[in-house]
Amino acid sequence: MMDFSRSKFNIIGKAKIWYTISIVIIALGLVGMVKNMVTDGFPLIRGIDFVGGSIIQLQFNDYSGDTAQFAHDVAQTVDQYTEKASQVLTTELTAEETGAGTPGLVLQIRADAGLIDNMNSQTGLFDEIRTLAGGKDFEILEETEVGAVIGAELAQKALLGVLVGLILILGYVTIRLSFDFAVVAVVALFHDVFILCGIFALAGIEINSPFVAILLTVVGYSINDTIVIYDRIRENMKVKRHLPFDRLVNQSLLETMARSINTSFTTLLAIMALLIFGGISLKTFMLGLGVGVLTGTYSSIFVASLLLVTWRLRSKGAVITHEKAASATDFIMDEDEDGLVDLSSMTSDGIEDEEVITIDEPPGPAAKPKPKKPKKRRRRH
Repeated sequence: MMDFSRSKFNIIGKAKIWYTISIVIIALGLVGMVKNMVTDGFPLIRGIDFVGGSIIQLQFNDYSGDTAQFAHDVAQTVDQYTEKASQVLTTELTAEETGAGTPGLVLQIRADAGLIDNMNSQTGLFDEIRTLAGGKDFEILEETEVGAVIGAELAQKALLGVLVGLILILGYVTIRLSFDFAVVAVVALFHDVFILCGIFALAGIEINSPFVAILLTVVGYSINDTIVIYDRIRENMKVKRHLPFDRLVNQSLLETMARSINTSFTTLLAIMALLIFGGISLKTFMLGLGVGVLTGTYSSIFVASLLLVTWRLRSKGAVITHEKAASATDFIMDEDEDGLVDLSSMTSDGIEDEEVITIDEPPGPAAKPKPKKPKKRRRRH
């Protein structure tokens, strides 16, 4: 098991790097969202569950023709039964995936509502698809139809569910820790949700009701990891009061990093197994979970804690003025068994104690000196 507790890696001192990574990923996601707004009028590509319509999924266990031309011909055929242009997606299957010893194909048809309810239209459409496939039969994997009203109601409830979840998390963390911890944790969750939505927008992945489950799962996973780190920060605030807050947070991150990485790694192993062997219907869901786990782990370590340090320093009127303050951890992170800072390892070329971090704080009341207790003398017998 990896152990970073004795490492001198200064995570807090490299805040600009972590912030830059997040900003770049968010900016790329914004590009995809703007593109979708121009073409579809919504930041994400909405599926049948949100806009209403019909979805039919067919599987051919024996097909080796031109997939692109076949999809084009099927789309033109479906358009004869619908008012709006349909969409046909294909997924090629290997002989192992079909289980029939021959390569196959999954055909997914997205069209207007009413296509499935009209049995005559459906029967005629299936006959024409068999003809286009050269008389080869297929298996119906899915037939779903959602009305526009139901789709709009589902979208509203999905958004409401995510917002209620964030509000409950805000209240829980405030009660357990403090308000600034809670606000920063929720901001980090927005960071995770926005990055996940941006990647779906860039990749052109359609969102349906399972996407809501992905969002809620990612939010729960991310806040769990963040709470573990915040708990360690709270514990260290009691036993390591001599450390400035930024160095205390850095030490807490190093102590919990092994747990965060190991937990995420084992979770990703299960996700990868389901992504590879779980079938087509699970691929989008598993892909979203995988992206969410990576984003949640990153934000818990490199975003939530950095935001907390920034909040604490600015809210207390403290300003780091020394240019090398960020690298001070490299000199004084070593502690002895009593929890006191060991300055003996500092060389003459290092920075002096007074120059490590200069913090301008508002003047407070002078502390009263504590009376010294008289020493007890032992009697010799």
